[in-house]
Amino acid sequence: MKKYLRKTTKSIAIFLEVFIAFLFFYATIAMYGAIIPTGEVKTKGDLYIYVQSNGIHTDVCLPTFSEGVNWLTFLPKEDYTNNLEFDFVTIGWGDKGFFLDTPTWAELKVSTALNAAFLPSTTAMHVKYSGEPKVSETRKKVYLNRKAYLKMVKYIKKSFHTKNNEVELIGGKGYSNDDNFYEANKSYHMFRTCNRWTNRALKEANIKTGVFALFPNGIISHL
Repeated sequence: MKKYLRKTTKSIAIFLEVFIAFLFFYATIAMYGAIIPTGEVKTKGDLYIYVQSNGIHTDVCLPTFSEGVNWLTFLPKEDYTNNLEFDFVTIGWGDKGFFLDTPTWAELKVSTALNAAFLPSTTAMHVKYSGEPKVSETRKKVYLNRKAYLKMVKYIKKSFHTKNNEVELIGGKGYSNDDNFYEANKSYHMFRTCNRWTNRALKEANIKTGVFALFPNGIISHL
């Protein structure tokens, strides 16, 4: 019995050591990935977008009609029957379970948070049409040129899972009458977070951002 307890205690100790080492490794990557910049300090161009954060999650907000891109042909107006404004479209990528099961932070479940943090999971796109947003501490206005914008658009569209060249609406799951969720490509895990998706969208357009941003501060702080 004592021998068994010693083995068990040793196994637990080894597991904790490995787990702590992994957390240190992850924290180091997250910290330096956020601090070290990539992309241009100030992009040039007359076109602009917005990048916004709620403190945990980030989105990009794009003009609905610009540079030959009409988002309503890709994300149809018919999916937003209660919408009155379609000047801008806000798009984000993330863990599907987290998105659908957590309309507000008060409804966040421990199981949902743990699954999103530690287990690879399916993903969804969150989309909302609106009027033009206002600049704030957590919403930055970013200028870019046509070439950069089109590269970003291509990256964003590829994030949507399509069937017969059409996006797949997840019906009845929006938080309100003016937003929707769609099936997305790629899995979510702790090294491919919602903020990493935004981070990569900015990198596609050569906009200044953290070299490997897993959290909002690695994005917003550079804009």
